[in-house]
Amino acid sequence: MTGEPSRIADWNCLLDFLADPDPQECSELKAPTLILAGNCLPVLVDEAAKAYLNQQVAQIVLVGGIGHATKYLYKNFEKQGFLFEQGLSESEICARYLLEKYRLPEQALLLETKSTNCGENASFSYNLLKAQGPLPERVLLMNDPTLQRRTKATFEKKWGNESIHFYNYVPILPQVTESTKGFNFSDQRLNDLWPSDYFQALVFGEIVRLKDDAQGYGPNGTGFIGHVDIPDEVWSAYLRLLAMNEKVSLKR
Repeated sequence: MTGEPSRIADWNCLLDFLADPDPQECSELKAPTLILAGNCLPVLVDEAAKAYLNQQVAQIVLVGGIGHATKYLYKNFEKQGFLFEQGLSESEICARYLLEKYRLPEQALLLETKSTNCGENASFSYNLLKAQGPLPERVLLMNDPTLQRRTKATFEKKWGNESIHFYNYVPILPQVTESTKGFNFSDQRLNDLWPSDYFQALVFGEIVRLKDDAQGYGPNGTGFIGHVDIPDEVWSAYLRLLAMNEKVSLKR
């Protein structure tokens, strides 16, 4: 691409960085346990079910209480015809969906229902699995792909005293294209799942959190995660979008 980088290219640069997919194809990743952190994307629950049914994992750990994504998760399941009573945690919503749609055995699911942020996702799932017996040596991690890089960094920090290998399981990499009505995702399954303002807050907020400075979550900030290198091209893309006062409009 010549000339000034396009805003679409800048958005996709940020999204690719934040998703941080493992170099291996998802179909090649196997582990005793898959941990799905609470988010607003039912399609990821489908992908977790697929991993179990394909015998890539023996257990799905659903983590997440009631948080910022819960109301959107309810709405997104409702769009698919799945209505759940109010007051459920994100992990309980996902469990009911897996049991109802995929008829997964209840013993394949382990639920953590209290965590409300990434740090608690990691700490509470650690405590839950530790209470079950020896920890798995390999764990596949899933989350909203805009949160995936920080999710892995958080789990590595919180579980740091254990010899565990974490693998980012990213079956869907969000990439945007431009349409007459705003941004459109190249993978149509992602359209109409994030409200525009929420999506932008997630993406921009993650760059700030990953930046290892006084405002970030790294060693030079809160210390919630280890140091993360942000490539120059990613930081430049973020600054360009910020300077444009960029407002994303997702196609609905």
